[in-house]
Amino acid sequence: MTNIKIVSDFACPFCYIGFSIAEKLLKENPDIEIEWIPYELDPDLPIEGGDLRDTIPQERIDMSYRRIERLGSEYNLVYNNKTKKFNTHRLHKAALYARDEGKYYKFSKEAFKAIFEYGKNVGKPEVLDEIGLKAGINIEEMNRRINEGYYDKEMNEAKNLWSLYEVESVPTFIVNENKKVTLLKNYERFKRDLLG
Repeated sequence: MTNIKIVSDFACPFCYIGFSIAEKLLKENPDIEIEWIPYELDPDLPIEGGDLRDTIPQERIDMSYRRIERLGSEYNLVYNNKTKKFNTHRLHKAALYARDEGKYYKFSKEAFKAIFEYGKNVGKPEVLDEIGLKAGINIEEMNRRINEGYYDKEMNEAKNLWSLYEVESVPTFIVNENKKVTLLKNYERFKRDLLG
């Protein structure tokens, strides 16, 4: 059994590719166990969100997205939203609930699509409800658990793991606690880096 921990944030366009890699890996290798570690790129972002262009020049965004779209095309990922950014704190907790219900992948795929394909503000509870409904989870129970602080401890533990594994960028893949792989490339080459 190979254990892979993936440190990832829904707000990260590269993490959408990392998610797609993980999904494909699991289909091909039933003996792989994947554990997702929540990461927040911008925890202080207000619920109404923000704009990347306030801190990053448009030409740099365009340059990054040329690479992102090239890598993402292998998984048919759509990036219509390239500048709006959102607070993902509550979204991570909702994803942990989806995980507990056995629907992490369905929920996460809808979450990434909401951000990058549709540009929806995932910081807003009503958008999370919409994602939850699409993933087939009980949104009343999801919101109750989040509001009662059910996932607060796990979110704090995730921060300790970031320092333990010296995470400097996301997604970061940690294989069997001892190998760290970060630089995304096409699927076959990345799989070799991970499992080779």
